[in-house]
Amino acid sequence: MRTPGQRESLVRTKVIKWYATHGRSFPWRTTKDPYTILIAEMLLRRTTAIAVLRVFNDFMARFETPERLAKARESDITRALTSLGLQSVRAKQLRKTAAIIVKEYHGKIPASHDALKSLPGVGSYIASAVMNFAYGYAVPLVDGNVIHFISRVFGVYFSGPSDERAWDFMTKFGASHKAELYWGIIDLVATLCLKRYPRCPYCPLSEVCDWSMKD
Repeated sequence: MRTPGQRESLVRTKVIKWYATHGRSFPWRTTKDPYTILIAEMLLRRTTAIAVLRVFNDFMARFETPERLAKARESDITRALTSLGLQSVRAKQLRKTAAIIVKEYHGKIPASHDALKSLPGVGSYIASAVMNFAYGYAVPLVDGNVIHFISRVFGVYFSGPSDERAWDFMTKFGASHKAELYWGIIDLVATLCLKRYPRCPYCPLSEVCDWSMKD
């Protein structure tokens, strides 16, 4: 019989190992550049990584610095994001955020969670993602994917990403908060741990997951 701590450690190890061979490749996962990661995380809100991938490289080539993004016409930003949906809202937030970064932070992405969170369109998750993926700070991450993953694997339920108990859970479960752990969780939810038809026989966690073992 495994203790809760042993089980959590095993799950972490399995997710990271699975990600090493089955994880998806995206340009924002191969860089530590804070601006690139911030833009990617802002674009990833309320859409899929595949959808963002279709526009990401062209967007970054066109608006490669906060200065260029801040000076761009909002209509040009909107057109560059048309396929993502909510393009007008995204364009407005991106341009405002870039302008603040240029004016208040001299074009550098702040390495403060509170400063990041105060930017338009940047909430707790995006701020934490930048702190984690760009700056290497061990901070927990909680979004819809993580909530879904926790409920399936551990049978622990939260009201949503804003539930403080979920952040407390990930503070402990995330341990060193390796990027590969979070990317592995995201990719498992996207490809195997589907909400309607989970592919449990192919999942590396099938022998330690509450959902899989209850059948």
